[in-house]
Amino acid sequence: MTDFKKIFAGILKLPMKLIVSSKVILDELSSVKLGAKKQPIFYVVKHDSLSDLIALRNACKEAGLPDPFKPVKVNDKLFRRYVCLDKLSPVLTKASGKTDAHQQMQIVLNQHVEDPELDAQLIPCFVSWGRSPGKETNNIQTLFDHQKKPNWLKKIFVVLFLGRDNFVSVNQPLSLRMVVEQHGCNQEITRKLLRVARFHFQRQQLAMAGPRLWQREQLLTSLLAAPAVKEAISDEVKTKNISSEQAKQLAKTYLEEIAADYRDSWIRMGDAVLTWVWNKLYSGINVTNGEKVRKLAKEGHEIIYMPCHRSHMDYLLLTYVIYHQGLVPPHIAAGVNLNFWPMGGIFRRSGAFFMRRSFRGNKLYSEVFKEYVSQLVSKGHSIKFYPESGRSRTGRLLKPKTGMLAMIVQNMFKGQDRPVTIVPVYIGYEHVMEVKTYLKELSGEKKKKESALHLFSIVKNLRHFGRGYVNFGEPINLNKSMEVFQPEWKQNNEANSKPSWLPNYINNLSHEVMCNINHAAALNGVTLSAMCLSVANQHTLFNDDLVRQINIYLDLHKSASPFSNLSFPPENSIQELIDNAVKMEKFTQDKESNTISIPEESVVELSYYRNNILHLYIIPSLVACIILEAGTISKADLYSEISKLYPIISNEYFLSINPSALGEHLDECIQVLVKHNLATENEESITTVNHDQPNYLQLHLLSLIVQQTLQRYAVVLHAIENSEQGLSRSALEKESLEAAKNLAKLHDIKSPAFTDKSILSQFVGELKEQELIVILEEGRFVATDTLKALSLKIYRLIDGDILNTIKHG
Repeated sequence: MTDFKKIFAGILKLPMKLIVSSKVILDELSSVKLGAKKQPIFYVVKHDSLSDLIALRNACKEAGLPDPFKPVKVNDKLFRRYVCLDKLSPVLTKASGKTDAHQQMQIVLNQHVEDPELDAQLIPCFVSWGRSPGKETNNIQTLFDHQKKPNWLKKIFVVLFLGRDNFVSVNQPLSLRMVVEQHGCNQEITRKLLRVARFHFQRQQLAMAGPRLWQREQLLTSLLAAPAVKEAISDEVKTKNISSEQAKQLAKTYLEEIAADYRDSWIRMGDAVLTWVWNKLYSGINVTNGEKVRKLAKEGHEIIYMPCHRSHMDYLLLTYVIYHQGLVPPHIAAGVNLNFWPMGGIFRRSGAFFMRRSFRGNKLYSEVFKEYVSQLVSKGHSIKFYPESGRSRTGRLLKPKTGMLAMIVQNMFKGQDRPVTIVPVYIGYEHVMEVKTYLKELSGEKKKKESALHLFSIVKNLRHFGRGYVNFGEPINLNKSMEVFQPEWKQNNEANSKPSWLPNYINNLSHEVMCNINHAAALNGVTLSAMCLSVANQHTLFNDDLVRQINIYLDLHKSASPFSNLSFPPENSIQELIDNAVKMEKFTQDKESNTISIPEESVVELSYYRNNILHLYIIPSLVACIILEAGTISKADLYSEISKLYPIISNEYFLSINPSALGEHLDECIQVLVKHNLATENEESITTVNHDQPNYLQLHLLSLIVQQTLQRYAVVLHAIENSEQGLSRSALEKESLEAAKNLAKLHDIKSPAFTDKSILSQFVGELKEQELIVILEEGRFVATDTLKALSLKIYRLIDGDILNTIKHG
């Protein structure tokens, strides 16, 4: 039988190549030793299907794995390399035959008893033709439903019509040696092993296609019948003095405005279009930690994606990446401003559901929306929403809005069976297409409303955008997170209650999400060059100085970095990273003087890209700043000063580093400074390099990164101290903002974040949270002695000229 299949596979090779296009998804295969005699590889597939095996062979070739049609030799015995769990259904009879999977696996397991060194690897390989989840009602799509064990005739139609939408997922191998040692190798263990494989493929199918979809009208009817919505309709009747039918119709109108109309065919079309677009716009899309998310989906987790928001491209890019990870595209919470013709209909059919900016004063809309989100979660649909709500105009993360997150958490009180996991996502670009628009908005220009005309104006300016980055951050298991924060929440749970601890938990959770996003940042040539040149004199450096500086910045995070999900540039030389950044037309290169610079008109724009990774270098910069100010300082004093400043810095830059990890990070910073001859280490003290040494420039540039942050703090602290009677919060924020604007004008500080009202307000809020200010009965803020001591430390670290301006402003 195997020989015949191999022959037929050879005959069908050309026609299959013409009609089939496979997307291959590889899990971690580092444990597999190719060619090892004592570690033979076997593949397990769901169906005994020639087309599946041909697709698998192509995937194995791409992955450098053995051909499934070639037999494997184990202890001088030849075995078929693939194991098929089920035969395809016959055309004429009802019952399908059985495969020899049980017999084959039993023999291989027995070989492990005979040979103690044998460790065969069983690799599950999931082959899918199309990814339609199907509808709750039967329709013609069942003809092309590959997962319902079609007969060979239907399989021909499946391959013909869905051949361009073939996915082959090669999963993590299972050690049969481990199975034998832990469980034995009797008949029952073999049957259990095959049952686990079947269950694995069911989970894989659910992760890839998602749960079955309701017909849209059925969904709306179900939502209108929900108790919370019915109660809100009754309240609407009473408060607005309208009929029950009018209130119900209003609720239905809201639902039609909100609800997605997900269609698999639109996702497939979108995939084809976006593949062409990305190839035109980007030189590549770098994805990090995708295997973590795939593992969660296969384990049955309900996934809530919470990405940062840089660009309108985010909507498309993240969904595209998730789709190509072999996962079902999520339902996306989109602002109602994006529901314009023709994109609104396209987004809706691609899984977008629309929400208004504010629910305030409209209880009926609020309850309808909450119930819709609740239904999505309870039915197992993954969801994506942006915690910042809007796009960041400065390149830094915005303070999160907690409305959607609160809905997800409150849904847990209804008895969610499946584990719910939040996946933070960092999205970055070497070029953001809207960045010039952002700069206009920051300078006071009114934001343009999204429309087809506005979209066309963006599209016509599309050009090469470099690389895009999608890094999945550390997942947060919501069930476990709530258990840690409130151990008995399930026992004291009431479905419609809002416990007193909930607001604090949601605030803490939202901060953790933002920290996990920042901890998964992406380093690249544009952001690193912008970081270096933005603080340099005249925004210019000699090429070799820029190379050295980037080398230091990379070394600061290559070992003992607290940012475990950080991604580094490809293993190119640093010069290649700089050359690529120059090709992106972000920087100017003067070959005569061998310098790289930021053009004067692009200084503000490049601050956006610097801010994408600014949080990664705030602490190393603070270390350099303190060492330079002191000349020589003990490690104990350095760590003490950092630990006092860390709480307010971590809040602003969304950092979450425990004390031991912070200590390791500081140790590593010192070692990097010593390695690059920027400082010397003598027993328990650190001494800075002399200012007449060439390496002094590198240390000085590193120290300048944190300067604007410290200057902004000093502006607020001086305003508090300068008022003997204290200031109200609004007066403090207003006075600080005016002082910051004045300082920016006098010292040519061009970073929009420096005079961002929300960032100043966030700092004031953190001073209050840390109890560094006393609030008098009249609501006036007065500095504590601790804050006064902290102020002196910050003043010492600031350039004297700028400090003089702050104190006389």
